[in-house]
Amino acid sequence: METSRGFSHPFTTLVWFRAGLAVCSLLLAFSTNAETIHIATGEYPPWASQQLPHEGVISHVIAESFKEAGIQVEFHYFPWARSYDLARQGQHDAASYWACSEKHQEDFYCSTPIIQEETVFFHLKSSSFTHWMTLDDLRPFKIGATAGYTYTPEFWEAAESGRITVDTVSEDIQSFRMLIYGRVDLSIMGKIAGLRLLRSRFSRDEASQIIYDPQPLVLQPMSLLFPKAKSHSLQLLFLFNRGFEKLKESGVYDELMSDLITGKYD
Repeated sequence: METSRGFSHPFTTLVWFRAGLAVCSLLLAFSTNAETIHIATGEYPPWASQQLPHEGVISHVIAESFKEAGIQVEFHYFPWARSYDLARQGQHDAASYWACSEKHQEDFYCSTPIIQEETVFFHLKSSSFTHWMTLDDLRPFKIGATAGYTYTPEFWEAAESGRITVDTVSEDIQSFRMLIYGRVDLSIMGKIAGLRLLRSRFSRDEASQIIYDPQPLVLQPMSLLFPKAKSHSLQLLFLFNRGFEKLKESGVYDELMSDLITGKYD
């Protein structure tokens, strides 16, 4: 049966009404039965760290987004690759925070992107490295990278094929130390996180030796991942996205990002 624009068939209306009631009852059941959720994450100041105010700006955004639904959040810290695996196996309610890559979508539902992270190559001022445009430009250099980080599929494919030389470590700070000691030529990491790490964990003399190339490897939207192994993940995804949108509409999100720039999460 054809219907005019703006008119819904009674049967269709009934189906959507029942679906809406089902979603509402599921959300109500979750919010009343589980007031605290557990999120696996790693140390990545100023975005996420148990040593920082509100556990870092990303953790703060996540907690504020869930607060609207009456849900509290506890963050549990592991090396990044392990935090991902624990969440993937359903041992935590979510993994914070990752790129929504095709690989990750095999095991997770992705939230609305929380931030867009700029990943760059850091190097010593004294290095022969000047600038790069393609991965082939990196062939002469040994690169320090952190295991479990997404970067780009092309980067890891080039590393696995031997097209570029990559030395992986478990934490960003190790990559910078290898850079200072001359064990690698480049260290790849998020620009803001890298600069903050240099300010907070290295001497002024050490930090002054390191600069970054302005050409980013990637501008990567980063999301909260909800494991498909957990039955309530779609409910949490809905609640987070709804709370996050309200956070942005209210202007609170912009305030938190401004606090990040002014160093309030250092």
